[in-house]
Amino acid sequence: MSIKALPENVWSKIAAGEVVERPASVVKELVENSLDAHAKRIKVKLFDGGRLRIIIEDDGIGISFEDLPLALMYHATSKISEVEDLENINTLGYRGEALASITAVADVEIRSKQENSENGGLIRAHDGKIIEHEKINHPKGTRIQVENLFFTLPARRKFLKTAQAELRKSAEFLREYAVCNPDVAFSLESDMREIFSTDGACDKKRVLQKFWEKGAEIQTVNISGGHLNLECWFQSRAGIQSGYNNIMAFVNGRTVDDPIIKSAIRQAARELNGNWALFFTIEASLVDVNIHPAKLEVRFRYPDEIYKAIHSAVKNLGSPMFIPEVSNFNPLPKISKKSNIKFSDTPRKNFVPQKNFTPEPQIYLEDLQVENNETEIIYMGQNSGGYLIYDDGEKIILIDPHAAHERINYEKIKSKAEKSENIQKLLTPLLLHPTLALEVHEYEHELKEAGFEFSNTDSGIELNSVPSIGVEFESLSLLRASLSALKNYHDADTKNILWRTWATMACKASVKLTTKISSEEAIILWKDLHKCEQPYVCPHGRPTMIEIKNSELQNKFGRE
Repeated sequence: MSIKALPENVWSKIAAGEVVERPASVVKELVENSLDAHAKRIKVKLFDGGRLRIIIEDDGIGISFEDLPLALMYHATSKISEVEDLENINTLGYRGEALASITAVADVEIRSKQENSENGGLIRAHDGKIIEHEKINHPKGTRIQVENLFFTLPARRKFLKTAQAELRKSAEFLREYAVCNPDVAFSLESDMREIFSTDGACDKKRVLQKFWEKGAEIQTVNISGGHLNLECWFQSRAGIQSGYNNIMAFVNGRTVDDPIIKSAIRQAARELNGNWALFFTIEASLVDVNIHPAKLEVRFRYPDEIYKAIHSAVKNLGSPMFIPEVSNFNPLPKISKKSNIKFSDTPRKNFVPQKNFTPEPQIYLEDLQVENNETEIIYMGQNSGGYLIYDDGEKIILIDPHAAHERINYEKIKSKAEKSENIQKLLTPLLLHPTLALEVHEYEHELKEAGFEFSNTDSGIELNSVPSIGVEFESLSLLRASLSALKNYHDADTKNILWRTWATMACKASVKLTTKISSEEAIILWKDLHKCEQPYVCPHGRPTMIEIKNSELQNKFGRE
């Protein structure tokens, strides 16, 4: 078989596939061009999620009439000119591939005018070929329209997701650049409907408040050291499983999806759940952005400094950030002393408390069924390690309250999920912010089947009801966790995936081993645990209780 050169219409489409994966790729590349052109207003319009048409308008410096054909050529750019420039890249674009790649797989029209030019220019391209180039009247700036994405690559086009899924991905990119460029006014429209907009007022916190949780505190800290500066913003997200974080990361103004940064967050903030925005400023020569045509990956000259900066930022955010919160969650129910529980302040005969033991009034439970036998249980107290100690007359039982509570909550949710769904109406409907509303719209059918209810208002989408799952969680946290599960397991059994997700949330929200538990709560915990189908292990396989028979104690003390 002889070697031969590929024709242009083949290699150009292969090259385009590395840059343009979906409509969001087009949005990202064109918005980066607008930012490089010093635009202060960027408007994005999508039709059918960008699958039909994408329009980007800006008020940047524009492209001259003479340069318009060059803008559509491969490896033509105004941003670098020699190899040495790759060592010091200070622009978002530089490869000279974006417009050429888009033109290879879509119909493209560009209208642009520079500030001091008498006329603007228009250029149109189809299947990689220029079909029109003329002078026109046009305001300062650039307008690019991309239509029929992948019309020349039907195999690629059939892999596009739904309009809502493609819209959400584009919205994520635009949101990130809005956060990173608070001095630029961004807007996103979908099928002539505004999704979100920012005002370009240079207020980064104000932009974050638009996209993050309403009313929740946002913290910030600056870390400088070595060869970098880190500006870190964080907002705790109550009720979300531990370790789940929404991370936006930027390096010298470029949005990146970097494993080093994500790994550093996981290590430094094991108990934190929340929204993160990390802005790294590093000398350009110490960052290699020329890794992949999509420019989402970077390579750091000193990766250890990334870890150190993030660890320092987390530490400086303050210890309260390490305590996950769950709204409207009561760890254990209270019981009344009018119930069939007998209280005694008289210590059991021959019982001597140890140094690390916390004695409490002993509680005798006469009407508790355990393994089908009538049993008398004495709650003896909670030791300094947090474990609960019981005596049933034949053995000492130590219970891990966290593991026990995990099992109880797990089975409550499983039981609810196996029955017909119950709906819990919210006293006040919750208005969803635009980004969350996009995700809801994409999975609205699955969410409604699970028990969530929504309504469309003039202000946007409102959450009216949530599933009643037997354990109380903050409504938005339950919605977010459900959406995350649906996105990660889209083709799986929806009902099964959701109840397991809720059960995992309940496990994370269970009482901690260090929680001080009253006598009444300890008895209720015992009772609820022994009602479970699997009372002896938590959902993760760890034991909930350990038993020490009196005969074992006698052997230990030499009283055989």
